[in-house]
Amino acid sequence: MDTQKVVFTNKDLNLRLAGLLRLPTDFDLSRNYPAIVVTGPMLSVKEQAQSVYAERLTELGYVTLVFDGAYFGESEGTPRQQELPDVKETDIEGAVDFLQSLPFVDDDRIGGLGICGSGSYMSVAGVKEPRLKAITAIVPAISDISTSAMAGFFKPEDEVRAAKAAYESGEGELEHLNFMPRAFDEGAAYYYTARGTHPRWSNDVVAWSQLELVSYNVPEIMKDMTKPYLVVTGENAWSRQASTEVFEAVPGENKQMHVIGEAGHFDMYDLAPYVSKAFGFIEPFFAENL
Repeated sequence: MDTQKVVFTNKDLNLRLAGLLRLPTDFDLSRNYPAIVVTGPMLSVKEQAQSVYAERLTELGYVTLVFDGAYFGESEGTPRQQELPDVKETDIEGAVDFLQSLPFVDDDRIGGLGICGSGSYMSVAGVKEPRLKAITAIVPAISDISTSAMAGFFKPEDEVRAAKAAYESGEGELEHLNFMPRAFDEGAAYYYTARGTHPRWSNDVVAWSQLELVSYNVPEIMKDMTKPYLVVTGENAWSRQASTEVFEAVPGENKQMHVIGEAGHFDMYDLAPYVSKAFGFIEPFFAENL
């Protein structure tokens, strides 16, 4: 496959985003290809779990796009390391804009795949972005984040609001949360080893991000989902309950959920045989719907 560095724009914020566009082997400029936007876990950069899935999808014949979200990695935006759901959604819209600008992408066959936090962001984008035709969510981790494993990383809300106000008035320093402490063994086994570490990744997130995350009611939004929808989670994933709640909120029969035996949450990012087992469902889903 051919991997190209690209730049496109989040038009809502007028910020340039850095991406990696992958083209299938034996790419033919005269053809029209289906394309998939692939987004990764909270705080992630484009070279991490999302590229594992994007490479597999490109091997199946899809044009794929991964990118650093606004405020992260090589993309623009300050303060750095803000994890804001509404921004993540507009990043995805910008990615779709970019794919539609490519003459070899079939505008009617663009899909989305999101992992962990962006499994939820991508699910919501499937509701709000009409140009996305089919959505896959891998271990979507946000339903009610206040009751999830990540809630333990938050600070008291009044403290965060006071710190935000102080920073915005120029009277205080920017405060951060540690969103992946080394003591979180399962996550550390991915992010602090060769599996997932990257020089542009940081475990810090601007503390006021939690104010947006705790009010992000994904199941409520998913009640309006009408597109083909696939959820894949792990039998032992700490996010399995959230994934189930998001899936069950989707009405109708045009949806499917599969549980990968023995897999934990972070196992689904990159490990064999779990990713291959996930593709046993992903491949036919996108083949049918794109």
